[in-house]
Amino acid sequence: MPESDFEKPRFCSQCGQPIVVADARYCKSCGAPLTLSQLLLRNPGYSPVLALLLSIVPGVGQIYRGKPFKGILWFFGVTFWYGAAWPLGFVLHLICAANAAFAGAIHNDVPVR
Repeated sequence: MPESDFEKPRFCSQCGQPIVVADARYCKSCGAPLTLSQLLLRNPGYSPVLALLLSIVPGVGQIYRGKPFKGILWFFGVTFWYGAAWPLGFVLHLICAANAAFAGAIHNDVPVR
């Protein structure tokens, strides 16, 4: 069973002190505003840098991450648009690389206000 968010230890991003109050909005030590979670996962289960580098060939980063169907779609889609409209193909290639590196590694939590 996965850990729920309240069971994971939290630390202030400014001073590194542990946050002991579950619904704290500010760090008790330095007063910095807190978010519900960190922006990037510490261990997403793959290397985002390697996925980005493998995306030199469109779709290979997704295949490395264990998403072969998505990788094949990216490969053919980007290749098609490189031939049909070069600038759009290049933009899609950049989006493909960013998707390989960061999809699944970014939290979607909204910061606490």
